[in-house]
Amino acid sequence: MSHEMFDYSDYGHSEMSCKRSPSSPSPTSAFDESAVCAICGDRATGKHYGAMSCDGCKGFFRRTVRKRHNYVCRFGHNCVVDKAQRNTCRKCRFDLCLKRGMKKEAVQSERDRIRTATQLPIPDDPILDSLLTIEERISKLRSTVITRTSDARRQATTGDVTESINQQLTLMVEWAKNLDAFQRLRVPAQIALLRHFAAQHIVLCAAFRSINANDCVWLTNETCLHKNSQIPDVNKVTARIIDQLTVPMRRLNMTEIEYVTLKAIAFFDPFAKQLFGLDAAIPIINDTRQRVLDSFERHIRQVSPLRNEPRRFANLLLLLPQMRELAHDLVEDVHLASIFKLANIDNLMQVEDSF
Repeated sequence: MSHEMFDYSDYGHSEMSCKRSPSSPSPTSAFDESAVCAICGDRATGKHYGAMSCDGCKGFFRRTVRKRHNYVCRFGHNCVVDKAQRNTCRKCRFDLCLKRGMKKEAVQSERDRIRTATQLPIPDDPILDSLLTIEERISKLRSTVITRTSDARRQATTGDVTESINQQLTLMVEWAKNLDAFQRLRVPAQIALLRHFAAQHIVLCAAFRSINANDCVWLTNETCLHKNSQIPDVNKVTARIIDQLTVPMRRLNMTEIEYVTLKAIAFFDPFAKQLFGLDAAIPIINDTRQRVLDSFERHIRQVSPLRNEPRRFANLLLLLPQMRELAHDLVEDVHLASIFKLANIDNLMQVEDSF
């Protein structure tokens, strides 16, 4: 199977086609499925490099050590590292990995075992690995696009909502530019996908960012949009995002890898009405989505051997219709529709790459 939809420029051959190492739990390994990641509190998938951790923190630690990244904290070395904000500061996240028991030498030991292995390799999925890498790139860009409010966690204003939407649209375009399948499409098809996905991106990101919040949607600048917000035209959508997306995500204990995969599935939608007349793009989009779905299903099967995998897979996918409906209502809203008019997708496409 070809995996050319994503840019693998940051991956060495050994990561793309290696034996599943002892740092990764076997699909049949038994571990406490209620265990949480010692770094960010997400659902753990086993003990990786010396610490109980999720796939997201495992991959982050591995890439940091292998590529010898040196990070700098811009916020006083006291950043929150939790499920919703773990990508905000990579320096604090890496320091916490070390503090909670992850060992740099375990990564090198894993690579040595991979090089000397004679068994048939069982690779980590390159598609999902790539999606996590792209998400980390966008998190790095986010700190340059978004200015934190000096009064963090205050109640959001109409201005905060407007600013957050425009910031999310900018980040969405940069995220899409990192997808190789997107790069292979002609510009009209690229713009069609972005227009189709724009409101869904805002809803999905807001819901997942708020997974640990109580009756509140966190905006990109860390202001809070309460469920009973009095901002005109916003309070109803806010309540529905919480009830119909954030609460189900929390109930499912949704992980970052599941979040980034759902985002890709929703983005590559061959049935988007904006694609009408762009028939040449449909095979690429359809094939890309199917391969992401296949990888997603395999991942659920591997990391949840003791769960009802088909049910979890279905419940995660059932979030997509809810997201589309909420996105539709978001755009239909008179106040927010005017904001979307200000954020011209065509102009955003001209933003130069920052990577």
